[in-house]
Parts: sequence; structure tokens; C-alpha cells
Amino acid sequence: MEEAERTPRIGKKSLILLVVGLVLMVPLLATFDIDEAMTSLRSIGLVPVLLSFLSIHIGVLFYNLGWYILLDGRASFRDVFLIGWTSLFINLLIPAGSATGEVARAYLINKKARVPMAHAVSTIVAHRVVMIIPFIVSIVLGFSYLVGSTGVGRSTLFTIILAVVTLVAAFYFIYKISMNESALLRLISFIEHKLGRDLGKVKEMVREYSMAFRELMVKRRALALSLACAFLNWLFDMLPIFIYFYALGYWIDPLMGILIYSVSIIMVLIPIGIPGNTGIREWVMTGLLSAMGFSRGDALAITLVSSTITVFLNELVFGFIAYLLVLRGLSK
Repeated sequence: MEEAERTPRIGKKSLILLVVGLVLMVPLLATFDIDEAMTSLRSIGLVPVLLSFLSIHIGVLFYNLGWYILLDGRASFRDVFLIGWTSLFINLLIPAGSATGEVARAYLINKKARVPMAHAVSTIVAHRVVMIIPFIVSIVLGFSYLVGSTGVGRSTLFTIILAVVTLVAAFYFIYKISMNESALLRLISFIEHKLGRDLGKVKEMVREYSMAFRELMVKRRALALSLACAFLNWLFDMLPIFIYFYALGYWIDPLMGILIYSVSIIMVLIPIGIPGNTGIREWVMTGLLSAMGFSRGDALAITLVSSTITVFLNELVFGFIAYLLVLRGLSK
């Protein structure tokens, strides 16, 4: 029970912020054509929603499979799957980019499957580096559509390019410094000097982490399989957008769908402070669809069904179930 008590928990602050996000959706519903949106939602029907839910779950399956491959048999797939879902749930309700969920992943896989912490962290960092590749491809393809279809100005184009380059540079830096044990140790020594504290245990963990990461980077087959899972996760994660447009009678340019998906993911990653960026994400998505020429009712309907229901509520419910199962497993 002691271990379960140390597991990241969802506090009142997260729930209050979630309510704030939901409140932000009230003026959105009032501003856009709610009657037309309800008509559009009814015309979509239940089958596309169920197919989209299934697609999201297949995507999460591949997401966790990619991490399982990198763990190389150190944990059961059941543990990896539940902990992966739990990390998504924690990221959803404790908005800090994705840092909180990744810390939870390392802690939980260490406690549940006895994976050494250094090895756990190395697989998670490698998994994040691999998972960012389809996302970068998504951003480049999506915004190439934006440039080609709307002829955005140079300042906007420069901002997009700068964002992509910054993202790539950040993950490349993480990769390079993880491969360089001496650089990591110099960084820890600098922090040690500034704090005036002995960080000997941290240095030892850093050595183990860097060694584990370097060993992982030479496993080309595992990395290739994990990358394949990352692209399959990307595909099934994006598929609901096309399902809902098709259900409403639209046949959209694939690059347009990728753009909408990219914006949705970016709005989840930015740590604004509201769980899942609920409310803010809906405003941005609806505004983007309206700017693309969709009616205000269809724009609102597609946003609510694809972003709020299929992604947020889906991850909230199933992530919470996984969270409870993991807590129960740790308390035994």
C-alpha cells in the first residue's frame, strides 16, 4: 500500500482546472451555430463514432507496443499497456507538457516489473525520440498544405519553420547528450557545484542511463520496429478525422486532414495549465475549420465529436480505468 501512495495522483487542482476548461466551451457553443452542429452530429450517427473509438484504441496499442519492443522483454505487455494508458491519463489531467506522464511511466515500470530505473528512463527517452518522427512528418506535411492553399505570409512561414526546427533541435540535443556520458556528468557536476550538494547517487544513475541508452541505440531492429509502431500509431490516431468528414459527406485533401490533426496534437502538447487544454483546443480547432470554409455548425460538430468526445473523453475514461488497475496492482 505504501508504494501505491507514492504513485502520482490526480488532485483537486486538476479537477478544478478541468471544470474551467469546460466552462470555456460555453461561449464557444453560444458563438457557433449549435442547432446546425446538433443536426450534423445526428447525421454522423453512432457507427462512425464507434469506428473512431476503435481507431484511437488501436493507435494506443501500437504506441505501447513501440515501448514494449524497446523494453526487450523486461516487462509483460499487460504491464506496459496499462502503464502506458496511465501515463496518457496523467498527462491529460496534470498538464505539464508530457513530463509528468513520463516520470510516472519510469516509476511505475520500475515498481511493477522491477526494470532498473536507468534502463526504464533510457527506453522512455528512446521511445519519445522515435515517436516524435511521425509527428514532425505530420507538421511538415500539414503546414505545407496551409502554405500551398492559403499562401501564408513570410512571417507566418518563418514562425512555422522555426517551431519545427526548434522541435527537431530539442530532440536531437536529447539524443546527443544521452549518448555522451561525459557531457551528462559535467552537467551534473555543474549543478552539484551550484547547489553545494553531493550528487554522487545521481551521477551513478546518469552513468547507468547513458550506458543503457547507448546499448539501445545499436539495436537497429528494435528501433526500426518501434518506429513502424510509431507511424501506425500516427495513422490510427489521425484516422477519426477522415471518418467524421466522410460521414458528413466531405472528401477532404489528405494534407488538410493531416493539418487538422497536427494542430490538435500541438494544442494538447502546449502546457497551458488546463487538463487536455479543454475549451482552448476546441476554440482553436473550430476557428481553423471555419477559416478553411466549413460552416460554423459543421466546424463545431466535427470539433466536438473528434476532439472532445473521441480523444479527450475516450482517454479520460479508459485512462482512468487503467490508472485504477495500476494502483490496485501496486497495493498488492
